Amino acid sequence: MSEGRPRDEGRPRDAAAAGAGRRVTVLAGGRVIDPANGVDRIADVVCVDGRIGAVVPAGEAGADQAGADQAGADQAGADQAGADQAGASGVDGAAGAGAADGATVVDCRGLIVTPGLIDLHTHVYPGLGDFCVHPDRAGVDVGVPVVVDGGTSGVRTFGLARAFVEGPTVRTRVLAFLDPCLLYLATKDFIAHRLEIANDPRNLDLGATAATVEAHRDMIVGFKVRATVTDDPRTSPFLEGAKSIAGDLPIMVHLGRYPYTPSLANLDAVAALRPGDIVTHAFRGHSGILVDDDTAVDGRFAAAVEAGLRLDVGHSGSDFRFAAARALFDLGYLPTTISTDLNLFNAAGPVWSLPETMSKIWALGVDLVDVIAMATANAAAAIGRSAELGSLDVGRDAEVSVLRVETGEFSFTDGFEAISHPRRLTPVGCLRGGIWYKTTGQFGSGYGVDPVDSASLADDDPVTGSRTSPTETAAAGAAHRPPRSVRPAPAAASSPGSSVSPGSSVSTASSGSTAGQG
Repeated sequence: MSEGRPRDEGRPRDAAAAGAGRRVTVLAGGRVIDPANGVDRIADVVCVDGRIGAVVPAGEAGADQAGADQAGADQAGADQAGADQAGASGVDGAAGAGAADGATVVDCRGLIVTPGLIDLHTHVYPGLGDFCVHPDRAGVDVGVPVVVDGGTSGVRTFGLARAFVEGPTVRTRVLAFLDPCLLYLATKDFIAHRLEIANDPRNLDLGATAATVEAHRDMIVGFKVRATVTDDPRTSPFLEGAKSIAGDLPIMVHLGRYPYTPSLANLDAVAALRPGDIVTHAFRGHSGILVDDDTAVDGRFAAAVEAGLRLDVGHSGSDFRFAAARALFDLGYLPTTISTDLNLFNAAGPVWSLPETMSKIWALGVDLVDVIAMATANAAAAIGRSAELGSLDVGRDAEVSVLRVETGEFSFTDGFEAISHPRRLTPVGCLRGGIWYKTTGQFGSGYGVDPVDSASLADDDPVTGSRTSPTETAAAGAAHRPPRSVRPAPAAASSPGSSVSPGSSVSTASSGSTAGQG
């Protein structure tokens, strides 16, 4: 189930009037999926001055647009043909409201609108770690407003890392898991592992670590610890150190050592974790979790999950296997969260992006709404940020993602095995702080990477042209349905706010005309 919690929902008296004279963006007529609030319907998302203003049935962003086909709109997940018709009847009203207020209207008909996607595990400090990607390559360039760096920096270099991600070339919001050691990846990744930098007690000063966390509590969301490294079979001493000062912050543990071979320290680390802590790379094929020819799990793992341990995908280049995922899904162990571990060595495949990784979990039989929960509400809950991220609650920062469901026959790889699926999620764009960023290129299997110089894009107009060919957005019936669902319990009512659409057209309306088709 989604870990987001339903909130009180009251519709504004007049969504159009609420935005009068202010900076308004309307994502119009999309299928809004907000698992934290149990919302799955055709709607308009209205953002006012960089915050969620309302989420209302399609067309109700305009004060006098009560004539939309609401019966069709309520069929958001059942029949996409009917849903498209409902969205079409509503988008004119949204555009009309925007015209009166000078709003930016993004046509999301035939697209999916979600709370801003959160990639829980990335490496985005270029120059600090030799394998890092630019934050925007993991973030807004692929429709992801928020990324979390997975422990690239230790204590001594965190100020440098923060200065970079808050600099003028970065548009994505970056949060961070801190490696508790004094110095980690301010060198070659290979050298850092081989010298046991992450396992040497001389590299640990818990007083300095705690002080760094307190100085950066707005950015640091937890600790990242490697279970073990190199040929040392012990669980890293940094795990107990992190636990001693973590308080309510979660610890993300990386299963595995370098080189990647089975290690008993993986399960020792799992057994040492607390409820709410996170195991990343939980679905790799050689961590020791699966036993008896993959028909059972180790008892320490089962007990930890039962107590509240969170399971994160953490795809990376060799840390996610379809075979291991199938076996664990069949045993009832689904991901809590989906993340990429995106870095220089997997960004051009097999990982590509968070939407591509979400597509792989969908292809393995997890319901689409559950997949979205794993990258929104559940991710926010995992880092203790449900009050600000992971849903479309009115009043919070406008972090919103827009996705297209492509239909065809698509091949996905984990780096070892290929599977096929008739649907794929591709990013169209996202709102980051209420500013619309169109996806810069296709990042997924079957596409070449579109190289992006983020510095050169810093001054671009964020309201850009749109993409074509609306596609079916109804969730496919899963051929392989996992034994338990992660879908949230529906809220009593849908979250207020109007819908924003990044898709076939984007316009800034100045009169009563509707958004132009691009």
